[in-house]
Amino acid sequence: MKKEDEYDNFEEWEADSHFLDEKDWKGLVIYRRRKAEINPNDQYDQFKLGEAYVLNKEYEKAISFLSALHQKYANDQNIQYSLLDALFAIGKDETVIDWIIRPTVLRLSGEILDYCYNFLRTKRKPRTVYDLYLELYMEGYLAFDEDQLMDFLHSDNRFIFTGHDARSYDCFVTVNRKKCSVRD
Repeated sequence: MKKEDEYDNFEEWEADSHFLDEKDWKGLVIYRRRKAEINPNDQYDQFKLGEAYVLNKEYEKAISFLSALHQKYANDQNIQYSLLDALFAIGKDETVIDWIIRPTVLRLSGEILDYCYNFLRTKRKPRTVYDLYLELYMEGYLAFDEDQLMDFLHSDNRFIFTGHDARSYDCFVTVNRKKCSVRD
């Protein structure tokens, strides 16, 4: 006989979404732990439990759980990135993990400025800083947020900004097409 609880009448995504919308991280951990126990060989359910530990700020538990998962599913970027989220949250970096497949971690640097410049110089229309952030997201784990990227781009005179400067999704950026030296 199947044990029923208050979430049995939900479709799977609805229960998960309910906890996320309510920011009920403890409830999310309980719900996802139950799913992971029911489906011990389901890679996605296992990852989701590790992610719930991160959201609930159980970073050490997340690191332990996700490290073991990484050993089994080394190429799963979701597992890698959640593991990095937990590590960075407690002030550690990626070097403390014995990675089977090491994720690419991008930090604000001259290389990021050059990447943004080279991406934008081929575009006729300005792009939002948020669009640039998403473009970088395709390249690896971003150890910065879109507002930090916007502030960093402001430090380079190769970029021109328009729009609302306080929000990355309203701030447009293009390259200065006038002759200027690299990172004056």
